[in-house]
Amino acid sequence: MVRRHKRWRKKVAEQRGGYLVNTEPPLPPFASTPDEIQRAVERNSIKRGVFFIKNLVTLNFVALIRRIEHISSEYDKEEWHEAASDLWIDVEALKALDACEPPIPYPYYFCTPDILVHYPELVMYYRNVAMVSQKVMNDMGLSTIAYEAGQTPPADIATDLAHHFNRIVSALVTTGEVTPERHLEMAYTNLGTSFDGSWRNEVGRLAYVEVITPLLLHLHKQGCLHSVVYTLKGPIPLGGEEIPPRTPQKLIVDTGTDLEAELKHLEEQRVVYREVRLRNGNRLLLNRQITWYDVEGNAHRIGPDMLSSSDETDILWGGELKGGADPAGS
Repeated sequence: MVRRHKRWRKKVAEQRGGYLVNTEPPLPPFASTPDEIQRAVERNSIKRGVFFIKNLVTLNFVALIRRIEHISSEYDKEEWHEAASDLWIDVEALKALDACEPPIPYPYYFCTPDILVHYPELVMYYRNVAMVSQKVMNDMGLSTIAYEAGQTPPADIATDLAHHFNRIVSALVTTGEVTPERHLEMAYTNLGTSFDGSWRNEVGRLAYVEVITPLLLHLHKQGCLHSVVYTLKGPIPLGGEEIPPRTPQKLIVDTGTDLEAELKHLEEQRVVYREVRLRNGNRLLLNRQITWYDVEGNAHRIGPDMLSSSDETDILWGGELKGGADPAGS
């Protein structure tokens, strides 16, 4: 009985294994090989790392840390203890900083309205130590974008910001283990999250650029390119909300156009290509919505990354363009 049961289980396993293997659809000849996928993943990782480093350099966060260190060398401990309640700082959090070896200066973690008024750029530092995004601040009616760029906040806004940051950081300090470098770890962790969000918004646009740029140069060399329609996104909003692209613009191409220089200039402003028009009237449309109706009048929509159409608006073909490290993006 036991042997029969084992034979039955083996037979079922073989059937299942054969079933899974036999029904798995074969990959098309143009599918990426494992080596190609690995190269795509490595390339994406390098681009992502460079993106992070460039943004970190642009922020010059090190200068903010130096400013905090200077403030911390002159602050009065007793005054901070006396004002803790008014600043919305938990005294237990101050005690936790005192208990570290060596003791941690209070301005590393906490701020006063005066600090934010005199050094508005430090709003960025304290927001990141509090591990809060610009979007969250904006959603609660305390947008910090202008102040992080150097605009002096009004006294009442500076007070609201200091209260908000101090209350959050007090909770983080009293509930978590504090070390002499923990404030930096908290700030850089939050910056990394912000950079990652910006990268996720940017990786798709970069995929378009990698495909469309050489295509445009080739079409121009062949004398087939008439014009390019595009929008510009401008600087990357680090931790903030993406600014909607500006009004579409058109670049008319002729034989004397230095297209490579033109495209490089557009890429510096984060170009988003919308349409490629050929001299024969055909068009390559990018990131568009297609709507059609069934026999019952119900609307259906699809958004291919690329589609080709003639002057008669007939869709000749459509396709998806994937960026990133996943196999679909390789």
